[in-house]
Formats: sequence, C-alpha cells, structure tokens
Amino acid sequence: MVAGAGLTAAVTSGLYLWAGEPWGTLIDVALLAMTGAIAPLMLAFYQLGGWTPTPLARVAQAGGWIAALTWCAVQVLLIAGVVDFDFDNPAGGAFAVWAAALAVIGSWVAGANLLAGPWLGRVRWLGAVSGTGAMVLGIGLLLGGAEPLTYLGGVIYQFGIPIWALLMARELGRPPG
Repeated sequence: MVAGAGLTAAVTSGLYLWAGEPWGTLIDVALLAMTGAIAPLMLAFYQLGGWTPTPLARVAQAGGWIAALTWCAVQVLLIAGVVDFDFDNPAGGAFAVWAAALAVIGSWVAGANLLAGPWLGRVRWLGAVSGTGAMVLGIGLLLGGAEPLTYLGGVIYQFGIPIWALLMARELGRPPG
C-alpha cells in the first residue's frame, strides 16, 4: 500500500507540475494513503522486537501511532479544503501540526530501523535514511518553508519511504530462519 501510493504520488506530482489541478488533490490523497499505511508497519516492528526495552518501545509505538493519526487527520482537512498550507513560509497553525507529526513519523521510522532486532537485514539502512528524510522535511517546513532542506527531505520522503516499505513487505513475507 505504501509503495503503490508513493508511486501514485510521484506520478501525480509530475502531472501537477505539468498541468496543475486536479493532480495536486490526487497527490494529497496518495500521500494520505502512503503515510497512513505506515502505521501497520509500526506494529510489525513492535511485534518483531529490537534493542529497545519494552516500556520505551511502547512509548515509541504510541507516539508513532498518534503522530500518524494526527498527520492523517490534518491531511484529510487539507483535502477537504478546511485548512490550507503555505509552503513559502515557516509552517504555522494546522500546517505546523502536520509538519511536526511528519517529523515524529520520520524519527520513528529512522529509529525503529536502527534499533530493530536481528530479523531486519540491510533494509534497516534505507529505513534510517528514509525516516531521516521525512524528519528533515517536517523540520524544514517548520523552520523555513520551501528551502533546499525541505526539498531534499521531500524527495527522500516521497521516494525513499515507498521503496523502504516495499522492501519491508518482502522482509516480512520471508519465512523465519
């Protein structure tokens, strides 16, 4: 789901730059599906364990889910036209909540991959980079809007997270041992 929605978001981004609406709205819907589908991956990480003690893992799990649900709620408000985002200035209001939630999601993805147990192979490094990209995008939007830091984080978020999720699906589909 994450990978398919990410591919849809990438294609519609190109179409939006070429033709404008309705492609921008379709990008927003695809990103909603992509980011919302990260939450079940969070549960998989918790169930498979890692180097984080259980109480801290539970706090991280709760924080990740709250951030994902918050991000999705604000994204729905954006799609419905209730809120608007200004990418040219530091994020404020609902946009700041969205950006902060994305930074938390990114930090969760990066941290979970780095702390995953021996069950996760080389995919962990792509997860760490992809999560860092999402975190950089959120922080960049909070600090300054559309700037090089934001663009770099946005590209990593839009392309890295879907590729990581696709590889994670492959990892999770392998038989143990």
